[in-house]
Amino acid sequence: MKGILTLFLLLFLVLSCDFISIESKATFDLSTITIKSGQSFGFCVGKCHSEMTIKGQNVEFLVKERNFETGVLVNKEYIYKEFVLAEKSESIQKMINIENFFKLNEIYGCPDCADGGTEWIEIITADKKNKKVTFEFGKNVPEIEKLINLLRKEREALHSKYVKQ
Repeated sequence: MKGILTLFLLLFLVLSCDFISIESKATFDLSTITIKSGQSFGFCVGKCHSEMTIKGQNVEFLVKERNFETGVLVNKEYIYKEFVLAEKSESIQKMINIENFFKLNEIYGCPDCADGGTEWIEIITADKKNKKVTFEFGKNVPEIEKLINLLRKEREALHSKYVKQ
């Protein structure tokens, strides 16, 4: 009887510790982090750089343009503001494991080599801790592939809406 009681107590402690650790890794509120997703091409003239910044349900879409007007390099920036729908915000939130994201390498592949372009995702936490993961344009990082695809789709939709080449 004493052995069963000890086993039961041990089992209870193990299960309660697992429950506590799950609770401590509870999902975060998307308004407490900033997510940036962008693309750029180094040797490009035109609207070759775009970056989407999500903070809560607010979205800012930045487009940078390089142009040669009258033989002088001119840089212009355009900023557009949107809102993320609640369901998209929840989808993004579910795909982010901040602890695992901060363990990723900073660079994958050869971004912008031979002007193949570069993409990135950056996460900035409320306490100003940040991590930027950069990879080749159009490619994926297996650990965050679903997040890349979702953010890329949102960024491309904004690009189609606002950028007229």
